Amino acid sequence: MRHKRLNLHISDAEDNAIPYVMYPVGVGGKKILKAKRLTAAMELCTGKLETVADKLRYARLMAGLHQDALADKVGIDRCTILRYENGQVKEENMVIEWLVKIALACGRGEYFCCSPYHVFIVQGAGAQVKQYRKSLGLTQRQLAAKLGVNVTTVRGWELEKNKPPIYVWGLVSGAKSTDM
Repeated sequence: MRHKRLNLHISDAEDNAIPYVMYPVGVGGKKILKAKRLTAAMELCTGKLETVADKLRYARLMAGLHQDALADKVGIDRCTILRYENGQVKEENMVIEWLVKIALACGRGEYFCCSPYHVFIVQGAGAQVKQYRKSLGLTQRQLAAKLGVNVTTVRGWELEKNKPPIYVWGLVSGAKSTDM
């Protein structure tokens, strides 16, 4: 006799229904129902969503998707989602377009799965670096010397040929918060 899977919804801290799959397992010759990943999911959903990994996992669970289904829906490899959710990829190395696709596929806002650094990149990091440099009254060469990088690196950031590292976002965002 085959047992069917049961769907169960448990509320999180914000009273959102989180889908879980109940499946039969044999324990001591008896069949019982066990919730898949219940403990880890409950701990996640009652805590704060501070990291991109937390946001990704939360969005996926709230959408009721397994990693395979989400990967198919978004068009990326399941291993990528797994590595992102487990924090095996540094946030600054995550592909922003994939984070946006995942958020939208899970029914969330465009930047739900992004960190403030990702939003900094999307909202024109080069212009923000240039504005920061000018607010300090520095040339590109002087800013490069201050940061210990080559002047062509600063030029590349400002022209948006390459993205500045996360510590540059920290400097620029710190300057914004003190200006307000």
